[in-house]
Amino acid sequence: MVVKNSGLQENEHMAEIECLLARSAVYQVLSACYLFPEEEKLSLLKGEDFTELVDTIEGCYGESDSLSAMVKSLKNLQELYCNADVEKLQSIYNRIVGHTISKECPLYEGQYGAAHVFQQVQDLADIQGFYKAFGLDISEEEKERCDHVSVELEFMQFLLYKQAYALENHGKEEVEICLDAQKKFLREHAGKWVPLFALLFGRRSVEGFYFALSEVTKEFMKLEMELLGVQTEMFKESDLNQDAVAGVPDECLSCSGSVDGTGDN
Repeated sequence: MVVKNSGLQENEHMAEIECLLARSAVYQVLSACYLFPEEEKLSLLKGEDFTELVDTIEGCYGESDSLSAMVKSLKNLQELYCNADVEKLQSIYNRIVGHTISKECPLYEGQYGAAHVFQQVQDLADIQGFYKAFGLDISEEEKERCDHVSVELEFMQFLLYKQAYALENHGKEEVEICLDAQKKFLREHAGKWVPLFALLFGRRSVEGFYFALSEVTKEFMKLEMELLGVQTEMFKESDLNQDAVAGVPDECLSCSGSVDGTGDN
């Protein structure tokens, strides 16, 4: 049987898009889970779509211990959520992060590694610059800062979704813009502090749903940075800034805008 080369290229093309969307979906799951738990936000953990996501994501990276651990934790995350009471999750979430900025595992990048408030404000402006460069507007619904872990992870989700759309509908130039933005944002922002945050979050969680979430995050971030060849100086516990961030704008930037006229992603 002779298989035409064009057919192979088409299959590879579709597989690449499938992996981009799967990776985007994992970022979406993580983003939702780091917000205050509500059934509507966490509904994506249920159903066949999530099972298909787990199956697909396994083929997006080379075989490694991180991949095995991440997939195992993803399955565990779903099982724990399906057997959980949302009100109980809300209580646990509040215990972990508190009602103000947590000193043990802050949800905001500005609490990590900033030497002074001017650097914090500069970092916030840089993050906002990333979002605005892709036409993302200030959110009127979510009240989180632009450096909240959920917002930064959602931005990565957006970039991967946009890259998949560009691969299907545009050309190499649009794809490269999205890819370069992912690498730069991981290197300069998310990749520097989210791994430490996940470690601290897991330590506070101890067990259960949120511990599984921290495990998924740690291994997924490792896989993403290895896949994209991103190297950066990651923050250590000694870099954690115990002082509250001052001068922070109230507004946050949403990463849930439309993509090339496709509507909400």
